[in-house]
Amino acid sequence: MSEILNESIVALELGDEAAGGYNPPAASRTWYHYLLLAGAILFAAVSVGFVGTIFWSSLPTWLHHAGTLLGGKGWASPLGPFGGLAMITGTFETSLIALVLAVIVGLGTSIAIVFLIPRRFRNVIATLVELLAAVPSIVYGLWGLLVLAPWMETTVNPWLNSWPFAKAIFGNPGQEFGTSLLLASIVLGIMILPTFVAISREVIAVVPQDLIEASLSLGATRWQVIRGVVLPTAKIGLFGATFLALARATGETVAVALVAGGVANVQFHLLYPGTSIAAWIATEFGESQGNEIAALMALGVLLMLLNFGLSLVSRWLVRRQRRVLALV
Repeated sequence: MSEILNESIVALELGDEAAGGYNPPAASRTWYHYLLLAGAILFAAVSVGFVGTIFWSSLPTWLHHAGTLLGGKGWASPLGPFGGLAMITGTFETSLIALVLAVIVGLGTSIAIVFLIPRRFRNVIATLVELLAAVPSIVYGLWGLLVLAPWMETTVNPWLNSWPFAKAIFGNPGQEFGTSLLLASIVLGIMILPTFVAISREVIAVVPQDLIEASLSLGATRWQVIRGVVLPTAKIGLFGATFLALARATGETVAVALVAGGVANVQFHLLYPGTSIAAWIATEFGESQGNEIAALMALGVLLMLLNFGLSLVSRWLVRRQRRVLALV
């Protein structure tokens, strides 16, 4: 559901706003109008029913074990109680690291597409980057497991363990794993890159050309224009793209389940295996029963609320960016 919600937010923010829309008078309404109205009502009813079912299924956990779910470190099966702190921690760790990687690479990519790459190649490069979003998550997961994991185990992990304070950040320097939270973060960063690039590129591209030309006429270099004019003007929209990419990362399931390790321990060492909310639900739901189903549903409620909040913040920021640019 989080992926559908995120893609809907992208479509809303990159498309034209239809504030209020057109409401024809009752006398001119046709059967097609009422058919569309019935479809909208049916979609709303299905959505409410879906969310309501999830909440209702998770109600026993919220009534009797809410504190354990949010703060407990162990996931006992099948009787419980079930602690979800490891999944919550893993979700934030992998998502935030992936976001940092995606923003660093994605912002440079967006600036290059808009300002640096020759015009005849811009659409080609932008299309290739955005086509990454069409790759199924299972493919990303298999690629991370079969290609990245062996490479990290033999090359990257020993190099990272040679850093100062490596034990505090990455764990025991002498202990290495093929799957890890860091590997999951890298795969997630690649997966959310198209989302960030698609929105940030549009935000940067709509910066008024008059501001850019005025800065260039005053003797500013291209980099000075980008750093002093374009990025400050587009910063609100860039924050919106960041929040939307974060929402995309928190809801990813299959790829994280394959490369994170699937270990339900509160883990702050990045080279050790862990898990996330979505990945844990995917791996445990097939064999769960009784109270464990309610606990997994409660984790799903947490994930939905997190994604919904991030998407609302993203939408508000992008709309605010649009109003700011309208006043420039």
